[in-house]
Amino acid sequence: MKGEAQDGNILSTFDFSAIEEMDPSVRQGCRLIYEKELDFNLRIQEPNGDYQDATTQEKIRVRLFLQGDEKNPEEVRIELDSEADLFFYYQHIATRVNFREIKTKQQLQIDFGQYANVCVKSFMKCEKDSQHYYVMLTIDKDLTGILQIVQTSEYKDIEMIAFDFQSASEEGIRQQITFKYGALKSKLSLMDGRLQDCLLYTSDAADDLLCVDLGGRRIIKKK
Repeated sequence: MKGEAQDGNILSTFDFSAIEEMDPSVRQGCRLIYEKELDFNLRIQEPNGDYQDATTQEKIRVRLFLQGDEKNPEEVRIELDSEADLFFYYQHIATRVNFREIKTKQQLQIDFGQYANVCVKSFMKCEKDSQHYYVMLTIDKDLTGILQIVQTSEYKDIEMIAFDFQSASEEGIRQQITFKYGALKSKLSLMDGRLQDCLLYTSDAADDLLCVDLGGRRIIKKK
């Protein structure tokens, strides 16, 4: 995935593409166009409309998927999940039909073909300029949520754009947990295989350093 490739760590040397293709989020031609773990300000809203006193900061992974042609998409889907809570899995799904309502509610001056790009740019502002932009996620007891991209200013915080989210179904959550567990096992297996190859190569190289080649005969050096 993009996030792994950009980390510049040892994991980027492994090819996990076959594993990632098994992700249930990649379905019916959907493709991942953005992925990043961001700092979220998270708060809970009570049924009476009041908020719980504490607003916590959590690391939440944001993934944005596009179905169909980039300039003429059929669906734009944003997914939120957390390594700290396997049951935390929320989705925002926009189609040509419900985008009319989204556009009116958010007073957007764009068409549906530009929506995915606007979403990516909004999250990238929070990623690259956390001094002036942040993410606020408000979750209701009925498992719905509102994600707001907020710009800070000298006098007040200004909401730039907001997304309605819904917790995934129990089956969707189960599929994600199953995939994450299976993917982790497969990745560890690949890494273990690479490690064993490295150890074997290192062992052979060490043996060669202890030998002298005399006319095709290998004589063991005395330590």
